[in-house]
Amino acid sequence: MDLPHLHLQLNNRLPLGICVLDAAYQLLYWNEFFSDRTGLPFAEVQGKNLLELFPQQARYLKKKIDSVLVLNNASFSYWEHQPHVFPFSSSRPITGEETLMYQNIEFLPVECDDSSVRTVCLVVQDVTELASYFQAEQQLSARLEQEGAALKVLNEKLSMAQSQLLQSEKMAAIGQLAAGVAHEINNPIGFISSNLQTLQDYAARLLKLTAFYEKIVSKTGNETFLALQRDTQQRLQFDFVRTDLPELLSESIDGIDRVAEIVKNLKAFSHVDNAQWQPANLVEGLESTLKIAANQLKYHVEIHRDYAADLPDVYCQPNQINQVLLNLLVNAAQAMDHKGHLYLRAWQQEQSVCIEVRDSGPGIAPEHMSRLFEPFFTTKAVGSGTGLGLSLSYSIVKKHQGNIEVQSPPGEGASFIVCLPIAGPADASQTL
Repeated sequence: MDLPHLHLQLNNRLPLGICVLDAAYQLLYWNEFFSDRTGLPFAEVQGKNLLELFPQQARYLKKKIDSVLVLNNASFSYWEHQPHVFPFSSSRPITGEETLMYQNIEFLPVECDDSSVRTVCLVVQDVTELASYFQAEQQLSARLEQEGAALKVLNEKLSMAQSQLLQSEKMAAIGQLAAGVAHEINNPIGFISSNLQTLQDYAARLLKLTAFYEKIVSKTGNETFLALQRDTQQRLQFDFVRTDLPELLSESIDGIDRVAEIVKNLKAFSHVDNAQWQPANLVEGLESTLKIAANQLKYHVEIHRDYAADLPDVYCQPNQINQVLLNLLVNAAQAMDHKGHLYLRAWQQEQSVCIEVRDSGPGIAPEHMSRLFEPFFTTKAVGSGTGLGLSLSYSIVKKHQGNIEVQSPPGEGASFIVCLPIAGPADASQTL
């Protein structure tokens, strides 16, 4: 048997998918692994564009293949990050059911000329068995964690009771910690953001200068200079760098801006500048708390606002009032399993400012209304809540000599109204 024929038989018997294509993504070869799973023998796909054969995966495949062509280095795709690049089927070893194949893929440069890759080889490995055992282990670990959590519920409730008694001290400590974190993060964020923006401007100028030099060289008409320019740009992959550099800088600046916004919201939520009694705008506190609770709200809650104009500041402990508002917002979000509406209203009522948080959920059962503010009372599943949120909120509002009222007509959602005196408690120093 001749050596090429032996290689071909070996490629077809390997439990691996092997696919070879040129720089235009045209198929030069694939083995029976691909043929068996696509139903297309190689003779039917020879010379066709791989990206057109797999249009849903084309963008990801192109990115990986281009990285090999441009950088002349192997690239990899792991099942944990991209489990099903090719839409192949496989049998799970545990259940035997047909499912999408989990794949590890290597993208390898094969033929190279003058640091330029002409041929790329894709090696696809079926790792469904490994993924199945890994996922089964994760599920088992999750069940064990849930069972362990259930055993700790009573102990956690007792710990939360102690936490409620020490809430004021903890909130002050959190405020100080947030102040330090915000200060330490803001400094490097500031100069990194400034440097990136300056770098973005420098990069734009350098690219303009490079374009100017290209025009000058082109106008000379000197073939030696033109050839030298083309060779240098090709060796440095300059076209790729010129396209990618502005995008990298733009993405980096956007990331820094997002970090700065998170720190700003954390600072506003905690009122780290002063955790003591002070005049505070309750609407601003509500808005900053909304941003902190965004993860609970953004996917299924539509927010409606109705704020009265020119509301006076309220003398209070802002970080604790924000904690009350956070509890009400999270409870409202959890009450709406699917798409719902959250109505926020703020107004002045005589010598108090009132905030209403109303949801479009199923409402509160009449038999539960009288127990809402009892410590440890909750209608949530075991492990989903401690039953201390509303009790703690009630204590904070009463400490501020305010009122918290609940309304829940059957089937019309629940409404919590918090009213706080504008002047604060009669003697705020006695409530610290």
